[in-house]
Amino acid sequence: MHAILRKPSPEREVLFLFCIAHPIVRWLAPSNVTGYIFYTLSAPFKKMRSLYDLAFSAQYREELVLNGAANSIYSEYYKSTKQLGDDIVTEPFPWAGSLIRRWYWDFLVNLTLDLPLVVYAMIFPCRLSPSSVMSIALLQQATNRLSLSVGEYGMHSTSMKSLCLQAKWLYDAISYKSKMTNGPMSYPSRSSSSEGMKISFRQVLLRYGKSSHDALDNVTLDIAPGQLVLVVGVNGSGKSSLLKLIARLSNPTEGEILIDDKSLSTYDSDDVRASIAFLPQLPLLFPMSVKENICLGLPSRVHVTDEKIQEAAKMGSCTNWISKLPNGYDTQLKPTHDIGNGWADGTYGTISERLREELARHKQQTVTISGGEKQRLAAARTFMRINHTDTRLVVVDEATSSLDAITERDILSEFHRARQGKTMILVTHRFHHLVKEADQIICMKDGSVVERGTHNQLIEDGGEYAKLYNAQVLSA
Repeated sequence: MHAILRKPSPEREVLFLFCIAHPIVRWLAPSNVTGYIFYTLSAPFKKMRSLYDLAFSAQYREELVLNGAANSIYSEYYKSTKQLGDDIVTEPFPWAGSLIRRWYWDFLVNLTLDLPLVVYAMIFPCRLSPSSVMSIALLQQATNRLSLSVGEYGMHSTSMKSLCLQAKWLYDAISYKSKMTNGPMSYPSRSSSSEGMKISFRQVLLRYGKSSHDALDNVTLDIAPGQLVLVVGVNGSGKSSLLKLIARLSNPTEGEILIDDKSLSTYDSDDVRASIAFLPQLPLLFPMSVKENICLGLPSRVHVTDEKIQEAAKMGSCTNWISKLPNGYDTQLKPTHDIGNGWADGTYGTISERLREELARHKQQTVTISGGEKQRLAAARTFMRINHTDTRLVVVDEATSSLDAITERDILSEFHRARQGKTMILVTHRFHHLVKEADQIICMKDGSVVERGTHNQLIEDGGEYAKLYNAQVLSA
């Protein structure tokens, strides 16, 4: 711009006109794009999108760790990539963004961008000098590069803020280093009991972040292989914190946790989690089909059949509502974004009603599922894991809170029947019908274990457990 202002008049005005002519013509020219929709019928591509959303959404992270599903996601994504083959995945914009318009508009656009030197020579043939040619060439190059940069940015990014946030997320992910180191030992070891996992806490204290409150305080306990253990206590007593430490979602602030008489930190965390079937209180639905939700986390060596899936669904008491879904076990619970449109509220012209109908025809609706149905589906996933992996520990953390009493009893009975070769820890508010089956009851209050023993022992002691049990019996 400085070089242009130094030119004599009228050369200065002509060059300045070239600077502003192209944006003005581009603004006045009718758009050569139109509204469009895009969707895919490729099953492998749809699955890849689901797995991508699953792997990179923070909301699923804890659930995936508890299910030991990281390797499963990788293997399934790799399999879908192979099935997709060499198909090129391209954006639909080029086909909708190159429509033919009146010839004179393209002529004016090209004239103001690509032909300034010719026009200049026609207007000022006697003033054409090397410096003028250089000025025009620089102007042409700068305008062209700026146009391309802005065009590419507008096509591939929603906003500068979004672009910066994505860049920050990427660099944070690359630079992140886990504070939890894996031990060298595999699990189960040769000394592990065939009856199930042995668990010991030794003066364990847990404090989250900078909180001044201890989630767990001086917890010491032992759970023998194959025991059925009930953990009871009011809300906020530390039950869930205790159980998540076993799955090593975090490390204790103080103290030590032992698995089969060896420190938990000495084991490979993935091996330990692969031996645990963990059913949380608030399970999540994954952006996949019902069938894939039930099977997620299974090792690739497991041969999955419809019969095995239906058996797990039956144990989780969810066959009835699955049969009512539009596509049964193949119903997509949370459809991925494999369909979209490019009409931008009419920016690209009038949108036909036929195009809108086509979008509605291919767009899958999210299936509405109640809290109880989510818990049934998560229970089916847990049973699938128990039935077809070497599970040494089953943890059920208030995972039946949204179920009616009969369904809760049926699911807990299925867990009880699957006890062989497994240690089992149950947390439930309605525990009175399980107390006589329990080998040990752990009663917690304010982050501490206040009582341990059998039902009869704790009732005779008349302490905190007796109060909870009597209150439940009276309200039943």
